[in-house]
Amino acid sequence: MSDKQDCIKFFKALANDERIEIIQLLRKNHEMCAQDVEKCFYLEQSTTSHHLNTLKKAGVIKSRKEGRKVIYSVDDASLKSLWALVSQLVLG
Repeated sequence: MSDKQDCIKFFKALANDERIEIIQLLRKNHEMCAQDVEKCFYLEQSTTSHHLNTLKKAGVIKSRKEGRKVIYSVDDASLKSLWALVSQLVLG
């Protein structure tokens, strides 16, 4: 994928109030399973899954399996890379 496409995917992922709130929640709690994220919002399970997958595909969050649960957290390393890429593309 091109650098521009990565930036577009990143900004599209951030262009949603609920996804921003999920990022803030994960940042505050360090990591959470999908069910706990869902409980914090008035969202359907499928909507929560969609938001988490969108953020993961954009490189904003990461996941790991713990038994039958999927645990999500903010992907700091990926975010730093994305910010550097955005700075390079936008600021030159």
